[in-house]
Amino acid sequence: MLRSFIALELSDDVRKNLEGLIVDLKKGVQFTPAAPSWARAEGIHLTLKFLGNIEETMVERISDVLKRAAIGTKPFLLKVRNLGVFPSARQPHILWVGVKAGDEESCALQAKIEEGLLPLGFEREIRPFHPHLTLARIKSLRGTAAMMKIVEIHKSRFVGECMIDRVILFRSELHPDGARYTKLFEAPFGSAAS
Repeated sequence: MLRSFIALELSDDVRKNLEGLIVDLKKGVQFTPAAPSWARAEGIHLTLKFLGNIEETMVERISDVLKRAAIGTKPFLLKVRNLGVFPSARQPHILWVGVKAGDEESCALQAKIEEGLLPLGFEREIRPFHPHLTLARIKSLRGTAAMMKIVEIHKSRFVGECMIDRVILFRSELHPDGARYTKLFEAPFGSAAS
């Protein structure tokens, strides 16, 4: 079984800026009782669909779905900025940075993939899709009011921009030092990938 997900990959520059943002947030949050679990910048992707554990035999069929979705998609600019939390500032569970430009394209691509995966037995996501990059997960509400003051300071921060020209099926392997990601398939936009 392969633990897998479908995502858009960020440029090295955007990842570097995400790392800087996380470092700055950590510096402020360390003086609060909050204890978020921080993401590693090199592992941050714009996830379109988490598939969970799939049989290896499903990779080819999922790749076909990505090929079909990619054919009708043009490369687009992704701009990363503005911090937020899910589900609310009073009960934050996910700290994220948003997508300002490229959000419509990301949503359209995600919808195509979602539709294409239905015949393969993947259920449609119940919650509406909001393109974002997860910076931290918050398991305890202890100190969250103080943490949200730090988030507010960086709320409008511009993280960077990059061109997105492909969608990728990733394998995720969990290790004690964090998840490791392997590309199983890439579908370049605007052409039938092989």
